[in-house]
Amino acid sequence: MADITLWMGPFISQKDVERVQDILPHIGDGDHLTISMEAADAHQADSIIRLLDEYGFNYQSRGDSDGHTYHIVACRRPK
Repeated sequence: MADITLWMGPFISQKDVERVQDILPHIGDGDHLTISMEAADAHQADSIIRLLDEYGFNYQSRGDSDGHTYHIVACRRPK
């Protein structure tokens, strides 16, 4: 079981989306992927959310307690 964290930003670019797309096939069952970004950029996460859906991941998004960081925590859907 691995915990992988990616930091996006300060602006979510196509290169950031491609980086997520490149890593998703390597996330195994039981692994967790955390994608973090500045809370002000959370509205830019739609393309990442679409990738997670497309690649068969469950995910949960949340902000941290100080309101500065937005996290998407994802794991592969059970088969």
